[in-house]
Amino acid sequence: MNNFAPYPFLRLSPVFILGIVVFHYLSEYLNITLVVPFALIVVYGLLSLANSMKFKAIIGLLGVCIIFLFGYFRLQFFKDDLRADHLINHQDTIEAYEAIVVDGPDLKSNSIKVVVQLTKVHNNLTDPFQRTAKINLYLDKEKGADLNYGDVLLVHGEPERMQGPQNPGEFDYRNYLVYNNIFHQHFAGDAFAVIGHQPISKIIDLSLKLRKQCTDLITDLLPNDEVRGVVLALVIGVKDDLDSEVLKAYSAAGATHVLAVSGLHVGIIYGLVLLIFKRLRLTGNKARWYLAVVSLLILWTYAFVTGLSPSVLRAVCMFSFIAIGKATKRNTNIYNTLAASAFVLLWYNPYLIMSVGFQLSYLAVFGIVYLQPRFYELLTFKNGMLNWAWGITCVSVAAQIATGPLSMLYFHQFPAYFFISNLFIIPAALAILVVGLGLLSLGWLPLVGTAIAWILTQFVLLVNWMVFQVEKIPGSVIEGIQVKTYETWMVYLSIIFTIYFFAKKRFNYLIAAVTIALFFGLSQVVDRSRYNQQSSLSFFNVRNASVVDFKVGAQARLLGDSAFINDSEKLRFSIQPKRLVSFQDIHIKNDDLELASQVLGVGELISFQGNTYLFLKGKAIGDVRMKSKIHVNTIIVSDHAVSNLKQLTDLFEFDRLIIDKSNRKYLADRLLSQAEILNLEVHSIYEEGFLELNANE
Repeated sequence: MNNFAPYPFLRLSPVFILGIVVFHYLSEYLNITLVVPFALIVVYGLLSLANSMKFKAIIGLLGVCIIFLFGYFRLQFFKDDLRADHLINHQDTIEAYEAIVVDGPDLKSNSIKVVVQLTKVHNNLTDPFQRTAKINLYLDKEKGADLNYGDVLLVHGEPERMQGPQNPGEFDYRNYLVYNNIFHQHFAGDAFAVIGHQPISKIIDLSLKLRKQCTDLITDLLPNDEVRGVVLALVIGVKDDLDSEVLKAYSAAGATHVLAVSGLHVGIIYGLVLLIFKRLRLTGNKARWYLAVVSLLILWTYAFVTGLSPSVLRAVCMFSFIAIGKATKRNTNIYNTLAASAFVLLWYNPYLIMSVGFQLSYLAVFGIVYLQPRFYELLTFKNGMLNWAWGITCVSVAAQIATGPLSMLYFHQFPAYFFISNLFIIPAALAILVVGLGLLSLGWLPLVGTAIAWILTQFVLLVNWMVFQVEKIPGSVIEGIQVKTYETWMVYLSIIFTIYFFAKKRFNYLIAAVTIALFFGLSQVVDRSRYNQQSSLSFFNVRNASVVDFKVGAQARLLGDSAFINDSEKLRFSIQPKRLVSFQDIHIKNDDLELASQVLGVGELISFQGNTYLFLKGKAIGDVRMKSKIHVNTIIVSDHAVSNLKQLTDLFEFDRLIIDKSNRKYLADRLLSQAEILNLEVHSIYEEGFLELNANE
C-alpha cells in the first residue's frame, strides 16, 4: 500500500469505478440510502481527528467505502430515468410534445435522426405539462435535413420505449442508449414543426456552428468523395461521408483508429506543441507554465473545432492532466495522471465506463506507456529509419496487446497485419491532420486553399491505396472470433501474468499464465464442440422479411428474401451475430449445407433431419384441391400466402404453424387469433420474436 501512497488516484479511481458498476448491476438488490455515506464520513472525520495510529487501518477502510459510495450515488444521481418527472415514470396520454434538438442531424438510409430533449407534453384534456426525457427522433429526410442544435420542435405523436435485441447476439442498441440516458424513440416522419431556437448550451451551439463551417469549407475544396470522407473523419471527426469500402479496408488493415478523432489525434497535436517548445530551447519554471497554458489553449481550441464530441473531450482531458502535471514539476506518475483524468471524466459522466471508446482509449495508453519502452529496449538499430520503424512497431504491438482481447470481444475480428499498416498510417495521420488543419486555417485564400487541397487529395489517395493493398493480403483480418466476457478476463489475466514473469523473472507467474491460457482454450473447444453437434432451424425476427437459417454442425444455409440476403448491413446486424455465437461461418456466400427440397403447387417443401417444413409464400391456396391431406411437421406462412387458417387445416395435417414478419401485422394478428380458436400450436414472430427449433427433437 505504501508504494501507492504518493499516487492517490491509482487507489481512488478503481474503487470509484467499482461503485459505479455495482450500482448499475446490483442496485435493485441493494437498499443503500444517503444516510450511509454521511455516517461513514462523520466516523472517518472523528477517527482522523483522534490522530491515533491504532485507527489507521479502520480509517483506510472507511476511506475506501466512502469513495465506493461516491461512485455508487454518482451514477444514481446521473440516471435521468430515476427523476420523478421523467417520461418513463408516467403513463401520460400524449398528443404532441415540445423538444429541443441536442444532437444531430444524422443521415440514415430512410430518415434523419436527431436526439431531442423533451420539455413539454401536450394532450387534449389539459394544458401543456413538464416532462423530461431524451428521445431518438426519426424524421423525414428532406424536412429534417436543415435542423440544427437548439431548434425547438413541436412533434405530433407519442414516443415509445426502446426495444431490446430482436435476435441472439444482436448489438444491444437499447442498452447502448441507456448509457446515454435515452429510453425512448419516435418515428415521426414529417409530423413536426420548428417553433423556435433555444440551445441548451451556448458553448456547444457555437462549437457545432464552427464545425459546420469547417465541414462546408472542406467539402467545397475536396470534391473527391473518397478523400473528403477520410479528411473529415480524421481532422474534425465527421464520419457521415466515409465510404463503406474505405471504412472496411481501414478496419481490415487495423487502421480504423485514425478515422475517429480521439487520443491519437490529440496526442499528435500535443506532441507538436512539445516539439516546438523543445526547438525554441525554452527552460525554467515560466517556460513550463507557458508550455502548459499554450498546450491547454490549443487542445481545447481543437476540441471546440471538432464539436466538443465525447471522444475528443476524453482525450483532451487526459492530455490536459499530463500538461498540468509537467508544469507543476512534481514527482508525477503518468499512471496516476491517467487515473486522475479518468476519475474526473467519470465524475462528469459515470456511464463513460461502459463506453467501448473510453475502455479502449485508456487501455491503449496504459499499454503504450508500460510496454512500449520495454519492447523498444529489446533491439537497437544504428540506422535511423530502422530505429524509427522499430519505435512505431513497438507502439503498435503494445497498444494491440492492451486492447486486442477487448476488441475481439466487441468486434469479433483481429487485424493480422496491423504492424504493417501502422508503419505508414500513423505518420500519414500526422501529415493529414497537420495539412488538414492548415487547410482549415488558409483554405479561404483562393490559390493557397486550392494548392493545399490538391496536395492533400493526392496524399490521401496514396494512403488509401496502401491501405487497400494491406487489405488484399491473404488473411489480412481474422473474422468470426467469438469470446465471452469471462474468457476476455482470462486472456487479460494470462497477459498480466506473462508480463509479471518477464518483469520479476519468477517461474510461478509463467505457470499461472500458461494454466489460464489452457483453461481459455478448453472453454473455446467445449463451446465449439457443443455447437458443432447441434442441428437447428432459426427463424429470425426481421422487419418485413422471411429469414430462416438451417444449421447442421458448422454447416449452414440461409433462406430468405433476396432483398434481405443482398443487404450486407442487415446481414451483419441480424444474422452474423447469431452465427458468431454458434461458431459458424459468418459469410453467407460460403454456405455449403445442401437441403432436400421440392416445389409443390402451394409452396416449397424442405426435408431436414427427418422433419418436413412447408414454406407458403406469396400464393393464395384458396383454390387448391387435394385428394387427401398432406402431413408436414411445420408450416411457415409468409408474404400473405394464407388469409384463413381453415384453408390450411382442410389441406394439411401439421404439428406447428409459424407466422413470420413478411406478413402484415394485421394479418399476422388475425391468423394468430384463428390459430388459438382452432387449438393449433402457433408461433408468431411478431408476438414471440425469434424462434430456434432443435431439428433433432
